[in-house]
Amino acid sequence: MFVSYSRDDEDIARALRDRLSDASIPCFIDSSTIKAGDNWRNEIVAAIHRAAALVVICTSRSVQSHEVTFEWAYALGLQIPVIPVVYERALEFPAGLGGLDRLDFVDARSRQWDRLISRIQGARAEIPATGAHLQKLGVSNIFSGRTQLFKMYTVSQILDRITDSSELLVVGRSLEAWAREFRGIWTVCEEKAVRARFGLVDPSLAASDWLTPSAYATVDVGPSVEKLRLMPPLSPSSGGSFDLYFLPNSPLLSFTYYKDSAGPCGVLEIGAGLSFDQRYSFILRNSGNESGGWIDSIYYTCDSMFRDRSPEFSLRGGLAASSGA
Repeated sequence: MFVSYSRDDEDIARALRDRLSDASIPCFIDSSTIKAGDNWRNEIVAAIHRAAALVVICTSRSVQSHEVTFEWAYALGLQIPVIPVVYERALEFPAGLGGLDRLDFVDARSRQWDRLISRIQGARAEIPATGAHLQKLGVSNIFSGRTQLFKMYTVSQILDRITDSSELLVVGRSLEAWAREFRGIWTVCEEKAVRARFGLVDPSLAASDWLTPSAYATVDVGPSVEKLRLMPPLSPSSGGSFDLYFLPNSPLLSFTYYKDSAGPCGVLEIGAGLSFDQRYSFILRNSGNESGGWIDSIYYTCDSMFRDRSPEFSLRGGLAASSGA
């Protein structure tokens, strides 16, 4: 929770934080969280983005505070729930705050702690998929259907954008689109020292054993492997590498991870077994907060598919081999 309050009400804010902490609800209070030397406004904005809800301590001082007004108005703009908690009677509320459902904390003997905790728990359980929360997860764009995705993220476009000495990780079912570009894959490994790892369903796996079988994918997996094996050896001067892994089942999603000029990028496509126009794709970037985002979680999940598994086909440049890659 983000607790918004006037500096004159810090004792109230700390007491509220301690009570919510007893209910296993962590709170952000700027006086105890922001360190000396931090850019305080940036820290405030980042904390609001991370919050499931914002609690406003309403007193005669806070309703007139420009900073408190900025905090709850900014949260409303992000569609983050704002919960006013009233500690004084006869307050004149600003229009945006006055229309919200308020909790009465004026009488210390009858404060509505159960209702406050219930509202907070509800907000935490049902975080809306607003732009702010998608950004928090690291979602920078969403595409409906592969046609829309391929306007910006074709295989050849990704190979053009990938930076030197980057990692390229690709996991999918048959990887037919990537296999058609095997020459481009070899080129980035050779000339850009890219370290590529590809994982696709084991061609020996019977179609009946696929998690979500589809006629085109089961037919394409064999030719995809054959095309990827056509890549010639990497030169002794190359720092790149290529590893092809067979997976024991068919993934329910496809995921591509690489680095371009803007940093790490993940292309997540959901809807294996569906037609191209029924799929959704998410472009993932680092979200900039300390908890990370989807790109890290999905990367490490896919990375674990290769762990303790030997590649079926490998290429190594001389520099890559000498460095132990």
